[in-house]
Amino acid sequence: MGYKTVTVDVNVDIDLDEWSDEDLIAELDDRGYTVSKDTEREGLEREDWQFLLEMLDKNPQTWYTRRVRDKVSEARFG
Repeated sequence: MGYKTVTVDVNVDIDLDEWSDEDLIAELDDRGYTVSKDTEREGLEREDWQFLLEMLDKNPQTWYTRRVRDKVSEARFG
């Protein structure tokens, strides 16, 4: 039996005047999200992504390595 990935996008209209920042942060925390004001996040560069993809390609292909490679590729190319 194969697996299928389903992606769902949802638009939610809310009145932000009814919520304080603390309320929104608490709600997101309760749902398992992390809220941070850190805007200077150091990300991976193009060469870093390519290195990771090449390392995955050197491993024997299994369902797991293909799944991880798909995730890295999606993160790299969008």
